[in-house]
Amino acid sequence: MKAFVSILILVIGFMAFFFLWPKSINLPNIGEVKEWKLSEVSGNDLSIEKKPKLISFYYTNCPDICPTTMMDLIKLQQLMKEKGISEDQYIILSVTLDPEYDTNKRILQYKNLFEISSTNWLFLRGSEEDTKELTNNFDFYYKKDENGFLTHSTSMYIVDSNDQIRAHHDMAVGSKRVNIEEIANHLQQLIK
Repeated sequence: MKAFVSILILVIGFMAFFFLWPKSINLPNIGEVKEWKLSEVSGNDLSIEKKPKLISFYYTNCPDICPTTMMDLIKLQQLMKEKGISEDQYIILSVTLDPEYDTNKRILQYKNLFEISSTNWLFLRGSEEDTKELTNNFDFYYKKDENGFLTHSTSMYIVDSNDQIRAHHDMAVGSKRVNIEEIANHLQQLIK
């Protein structure tokens, strides 16, 4: 009987801990974006301050990781909508790693290919130097070889309204998809 009571107390304690413990953990500050020098390819005003942001890096010739990540980010937007979070509460920034090839026109075609029309999803482009400077804020690695093939890290980043980097997430790699639930929860924590 004592063993049964002990197990019962343990189970009740575990359940209370599981259901009553806060589901969100404060996101750490892991860096800072010092300056946003890039331009939005549609010519829209780049007013990204005071909103949490998901930053992803891509290039339009990418054969696998970038397009599958784009499809997952479309699902992220749907999930945010289901959670009652409107598009004006957060921003998705997709930054080209190949501004030499990815002209504004090519990027807009790429955006249209995925039927992205959300006003909170901005596609950014800058000079090679400005792109490198931005990626350095995130310790994001990329390199273009002499044949124009680009290799890059597979991380995306959550940045708060004060331009503090608060989390990083994996892009879609192989059969592993983007964890949109975790990204949605992180964005939700940072929305004021």
